[in-house]
Amino acid sequence: MRKPALVALSALVIALAAAPFVLAHDDHGHEHGKAAETAASWKGEIVDVACYVPSGAKGAGHADCAKKCAKAGQPLGLLTGDGDLVLLLADHDDAKPYEAVKELAGTNVEVTGKSAERDGITVVTVTGVKAAPAG
Repeated sequence: MRKPALVALSALVIALAAAPFVLAHDDHGHEHGKAAETAASWKGEIVDVACYVPSGAKGAGHADCAKKCAKAGQPLGLLTGDGDLVLLLADHDDAKPYEAVKELAGTNVEVTGKSAERDGITVVTVTGVKAAPAG
């Protein structure tokens, strides 16, 4: 009867010793809990999320309101040509590009930055912005 107990105890010790190695799977260089970031650029219209999401407000006729909302601290998004809404964020190290986004609310732009996605929400940390033709 001692032999099965010894075998079971040995298996348990091996499993516990191997657990850290099994659990330390390849996370593709990302820390747990952090979304992967990808640098890219996107084209679309800068919209204030507070007006666009509930009522669909956008376009040149809404530009003045969008700028006021942005200056008041309302979140901004980029409405892409595909109809996707991407939430825009200021870079903690350099907020100047995001401040420029506020001035371009209601217009078409090209935004450069780093995107991340979590729970179905895509965000772009803005590193650059320039006016772009509609389309």
